[in-house]
Amino acid sequence: MRILMLSWEFPPYVVGGMGKHVAELAPMLSTLTLDGEPLQIDVLTTRADGGAAIEQITPHLTAHRVNVPPIDAHDLYNSVIANNASLIEYGIKLGEQHHYDLIHMHDWLVGEAGITLKHQWKTPLVATIHATERGRHQGYLPSDTSYHIDQMEGRIGYEAWRVIICSEYMRGEVHYFFNVPYDKMDVIANGFDMKAIVHPSPAEIEALRQQYAPRGEKLLFFVGRATHEKGMQVLIAALPGILATYKDVRLVVAGKNGNKMWPLAHDLKVDQVVDFLGFISDAQRDLIYHIADAAVFPSLYEPFGIVALEAMAQECNVIASNVGGLGEVVIHEQNGLNVYPNDPQSIVWAVNRLFTDPAAAAQRREFARTQTLALYQWDKIATQTMHVYQNVVQARAQVPW
Repeated sequence: MRILMLSWEFPPYVVGGMGKHVAELAPMLSTLTLDGEPLQIDVLTTRADGGAAIEQITPHLTAHRVNVPPIDAHDLYNSVIANNASLIEYGIKLGEQHHYDLIHMHDWLVGEAGITLKHQWKTPLVATIHATERGRHQGYLPSDTSYHIDQMEGRIGYEAWRVIICSEYMRGEVHYFFNVPYDKMDVIANGFDMKAIVHPSPAEIEALRQQYAPRGEKLLFFVGRATHEKGMQVLIAALPGILATYKDVRLVVAGKNGNKMWPLAHDLKVDQVVDFLGFISDAQRDLIYHIADAAVFPSLYEPFGIVALEAMAQECNVIASNVGGLGEVVIHEQNGLNVYPNDPQSIVWAVNRLFTDPAAAAQRREFARTQTLALYQWDKIATQTMHVYQNVVQARAQVPW
């Protein structure tokens, strides 16, 4: 079976969770066999951040990177759709070289290409919807760009033979927004790369503590972009309440443009206890998990919550909003603590719960690590995805186009 996988992001160009997902899923799929034959995966992506035009990543995985013009931030939707023309052109040439049994596309950014190639070849389309525009804006569409993205997402839900989503929450959202039938969707979780688990030495731990908590302060850790949906503003608003009881708490913030929240921290008189690190590498992030007393994810919208998985796998306590897929990953008082979304006082309560019962925190942390290793490995996720492919190809063989 040969699959054409379409994704706007693929290493070295990885911006968010979708890019990480494809970067882990595609190589694992290429190690699987179906009816004794290996899955052949061709990833068609943009060359937005360099990388070879054609790269043989594994014996059965090839990346094809297409040069596209820079995206016009003032006309995001139309510039993305225009750039899809380059993906379509290249995809047609690939189709002349290989027969593809199935197309698997990820999110709206490659929607035009996926749908066009589906009809060009009469090949079934599987679509993974990682998030929705309406969900990111709490049910509203604030601009023409958002409206057009929403329309494309609905079109993808209609055109796809099967739709893959990462959580039961997302299944409900996609059904509600786009009327996609429940039985047309497959819930397959995101995963965690177990090879990424780090085991820092005592010397490394001590050096990190000297860097971020030189006076033995307790550390809270936030990882994410400075966008409204990630909820950093809620966590900063909780700091005065936390500091009223725990004077020795510091907050470390890692993520692009995090210092946009400095004015809020300054207004609340907590800027002296917040370290805005900006963008850091995954390796740096994972080391900080090992010295943080808790990673806090106060999201207002989160289709899955892979950041929570990353923290739990590194044996870090997790406090997370009970929202979206994040509330399915983090189970209150079992593998972490849930808080109400957009509620600073709820975060204050959770931090107090964490600090006043370290034995219970240790039990949650150990259960979280064990559960992550058991449920969220990429080989299991790839196998589930392959079964979707198999069912779609078999169903396609039974019907005329």
